[in-house]
Amino acid sequence: MDFTQFVLVLLIGLVTGFFDSVVSAGGLISVPALVFLGLPPQVVIATDRFGTIGQSITAFFEFRKAKKIVWKYVLMLSIAGLAGSLVGANILVNVDPGVVQKVIGILLIVLLPMVFFKPTIGVQHAEARSKVLAAVMFFFIMVLGGFFGPGTGPLIFYTLTYFLGLTMLEVLATSIIPWFILSVSSVAIFAFHGIVDYKVGIVLFVGMAIGGYVGARLALQKGEVWVKRLFVLFVIAASIKLLFF
Repeated sequence: MDFTQFVLVLLIGLVTGFFDSVVSAGGLISVPALVFLGLPPQVVIATDRFGTIGQSITAFFEFRKAKKIVWKYVLMLSIAGLAGSLVGANILVNVDPGVVQKVIGILLIVLLPMVFFKPTIGVQHAEARSKVLAAVMFFFIMVLGGFFGPGTGPLIFYTLTYFLGLTMLEVLATSIIPWFILSVSSVAIFAFHGIVDYKVGIVLFVGMAIGGYVGARLALQKGEVWVKRLFVLFVIAASIKLLFF
């Protein structure tokens, strides 16, 4: 890796980590950017997942300090997330991940009206509708996250705000540990199959760790409404990207 590539990968990590901590959708930036740098798609997703570990660590400490993690849901979501990630990571080894991006794009845009028609959703904490459905939906999202990643973050927002009544910041905080477990378990599988580029991954890890810290702090400072507005804008952009590019 030359100096120019080093700087580009570090910048990709910084931006990706920031948006991962704010709207859980940084993969929509890092994956196409790394593909543009010449890495094969499967290696890109595996290496991006390695970098995500850095973002998860720094964001976790910020959200924990702010007491935004709803601990009673962490174990349930972690178990569902681990199971889903193991299934999804094994799928990546045998399947072209590009086949699902349009499905995720459609889901993101179809579910978006729920945010508009329910002004309090994601802003005010509400009673949980169904823990079981939340766990089941989270499992399937983690299957997608295990072998594709980009676009699955907003699906987590939809699931946890609707079924568990969490606010936007609570979703960001509470899903950190399950996503960390997904990242570590899927990276282990990717590493076993030799598709992680560690030179790029280490630089990406550092960039995402810094970006994740900055993003988490800003999200906590700005509050739920700001995060929700940014979420809507990002989902619209993500849907267009997944469906048409």
